[in-house]
Amino acid sequence: MENTTADTALYFSTIQLLPLGLFCFLVTLFGLLGNGTVIYSSVRYRSIRLDRVSLILIRNLALADILYTLCVVVPQLVTYVARKWVLGRVYCVVMAQLGIIPVSANTLTVLAITSYRLKVVLNPLSVNSEQQAKVGVGVIWVLALVPTLVAASYKSRSEFHPENGRCLVDIYDNDKARIPVMMCVGVMVILPLFAITIFNMILSGIAIKYSRKKERRFNYRSLIMVCSLSGLFIVSWTPYVIFTFSKMKVSTVSSVLDLLAFHCIFINSASNPVLYTVVNKRFGEYVTELLMRRICFNKVGVAGV
Repeated sequence: MENTTADTALYFSTIQLLPLGLFCFLVTLFGLLGNGTVIYSSVRYRSIRLDRVSLILIRNLALADILYTLCVVVPQLVTYVARKWVLGRVYCVVMAQLGIIPVSANTLTVLAITSYRLKVVLNPLSVNSEQQAKVGVGVIWVLALVPTLVAASYKSRSEFHPENGRCLVDIYDNDKARIPVMMCVGVMVILPLFAITIFNMILSGIAIKYSRKKERRFNYRSLIMVCSLSGLFIVSWTPYVIFTFSKMKVSTVSSVLDLLAFHCIFINSASNPVLYTVVNKRFGEYVTELLMRRICFNKVGVAGV
């Protein structure tokens, strides 16, 4: 995979860069610290009340979000601060071509979480083992490599585009690669998004049906959390999917729409820890206690000075 970068200033004004930079900073903060807290607290303290299979999938989702933040969001933040690409050729490849790996892993993991929760609700006795969940996670990461391998097979290049503010692959301009790329987008994004939407509608209907019943046949809070997680995924990814297909059919598309669709994906990676804090009582209590300890520690430090 070849790579070229341009030492050209961004085509953005200061007024545009300020909100974009602030947004990327907040996404980086929640994406790294939030998802790191999810992994650490769920492993050490079992702070998220879910079965072991669902916990393995939740941790894998948090890992994919951390990798996406490091590969895509952090370089985007640095670019906005520097007002140009300053991370060199290697990171341009990481952002443009390797960044798709955690994206694909994220999508397939959300699909796995939603489908598994639906299976448990419909048939509570058919619970998978931890070993099966770990094998499933391995399969997810192997499948996530496919889009990058397809791009590598067509010798795609990564170039910095100042009008978009990021590194992009040129594979969309390759007529020979158009069909394989569309197949990858369909298998890794479109089909999972469609399946997640259908599963989420069914789960939401079940949640509404049993919301007023005192006796429930399943963990109601975990169902609400999974519905919220998959719903957040649908909302954040739908604009990008629509934009990607329009880009394949139309030669010129609005850079503003490109910018908005691209940044919508960031919401998915950064908002999951916030969602867990609100929906999962035990995890919310852990985060609150952690913050209170940090605040008290800082106060003691100030007093000591």
